[in-house]
Amino acid sequence: EISLCTAKPDRKTVEKNRRMRMKLLYASLDSLLPCSKVGVSLPLPELLDESVNYIKDLQKKIDQTKEKVSQLAGDMRPETGMITPHMELWGVDGRVGAAIITSARDWSVFCKIIEVIQEEGGEILSANVTIVGDKAYCIFHSLVGEDNSGSEMCMISDKLRKRIESII
Repeated sequence: EISLCTAKPDRKTVEKNRRMRMKLLYASLDSLLPCSKVGVSLPLPELLDESVNYIKDLQKKIDQTKEKVSQLAGDMRPETGMITPHMELWGVDGRVGAAIITSARDWSVFCKIIEVIQEEGGEILSANVTIVGDKAYCIFHSLVGEDNSGSEMCMISDKLRKRIESII
């Protein structure tokens, strides 16, 4: 009596099925390559070499894109250290001047400094911005009082310095 159980396929059939699956996989791989032409297939060693080179090129492009994205994100946030803002303050005869170097993309610093000077009772005499490359040079001249003594000017300058440093 013959058993109706599924019989184990013979080696010839297993090998035939394996070869068919491999052909399908290679055809699929060939279709994924950008330079593959319909109806023209490369010899197997060349196909594998082309595939490896294509994957390496894609990996390089991905790495370059990630680096570019991180640089752009760094430019948008000064805390990442791309361009560390620099500030100088000076005061003479009731007038206070400020020079600030910051990222050319960060216009909020310019506006906030004007607000700080006005909040501290200063009057903006002039405010200039010059952009060179990726840096913005901001120069402010303000009047904070007519006849302030040297110690009073130092106090006002220190107060402005602390407020401005908290912004940048």
